[in-house]
Amino acid sequence: MAPVIFQNQFKFLAKPVDGGKTLGGQEIFGSHKTWRGLIVATVVGGLFFNLEKFLSGAIPQIASWSPFDLTVVQWWFGFAFAAGAILGDLIKSFFKRRFRLPPGAVWYPFDQIDFLLGAALVASFYYAFTPVMWILIIFIGSALHILVNHIAYWLKIKNTPW
Repeated sequence: MAPVIFQNQFKFLAKPVDGGKTLGGQEIFGSHKTWRGLIVATVVGGLFFNLEKFLSGAIPQIASWSPFDLTVVQWWFGFAFAAGAILGDLIKSFFKRRFRLPPGAVWYPFDQIDFLLGAALVASFYYAFTPVMWILIIFIGSALHILVNHIAYWLKIKNTPW
């Protein structure tokens, strides 16, 4: 949600990651995929991860929420994890353009799982997810994604509920 929350900030970074270039007559990623979103998502995600890491060391109940011990994970992992999530979204946008879907068009279920898969792939370097955990990541993560997007829409943070 960081790119949406910061959509009116850091305007100098509001430039498309693909530089407006095309591939086969289609934008590579689209105008909605900006350096601002990529950087803000990575930084905010990394900071929140490190907050959770700190709190899991200070409050044992928080540590029980994680499938692995956050206190032994390096501080930079949160930034890599967040970058994985936003890169998953970027890869999905690449394929969305190939199917000639416009930026902002709904592409279920890929809009709900792209960032989950990107982040989980990065996390899999630290933790071996079981098949059940992959299923939970996809289903619970998708449900939370839908819920958070609707809340952001109701709070007028987003223009659409998806």
